[in-house]
Amino acid sequence: MPATKVFKILKNKKLTVAAVESMTAGYLSYLLTKTPGSSNTFKGSFVVYSLDSKNRLFKLPKELLKKTQGVSKEIAAFLAEKIRKKLKSNIGISIVGFAGAGAKKGKKAGTAFIAISNKKEIFVTSAIIDGTRDNVRKKAAKFATEFLYQHLKAL
Repeated sequence: MPATKVFKILKNKKLTVAAVESMTAGYLSYLLTKTPGSSNTFKGSFVVYSLDSKNRLFKLPKELLKKTQGVSKEIAAFLAEKIRKKLKSNIGISIVGFAGAGAKKGKKAGTAFIAISNKKEIFVTSAIIDGTRDNVRKKAAKFATEFLYQHLKAL
């Protein structure tokens, strides 16, 4: 399970992670905290499901939110960097996307953008995930966990 491996790497490298989620509505945080002792490596998370919460909590410009509906690689990168700084963590991870039929602005249902921020750089990936709304959310959180695992292995 990648979440257990993520925990081990964070613990061994004495690193912490913080998350900000939209499409997964907390499932990524759940995965990152399943392992006993994860409170030593997981700083916390925010679920910013609405455009208004993204604006209020992270000062994302309303024009950018309206243009992208909160789903883009730029939004994901911005949120990963902000959560890392806000919670004073070594690593910030964010996930935004459209889990179901409500996809807008030319994006396909199942579109996800995941970003990881460390003190030196930001990495962004994307995926289009098939399935029901709930399955897309779970698969997206697992995909984000795997992306984080690969990032941590490379540090």
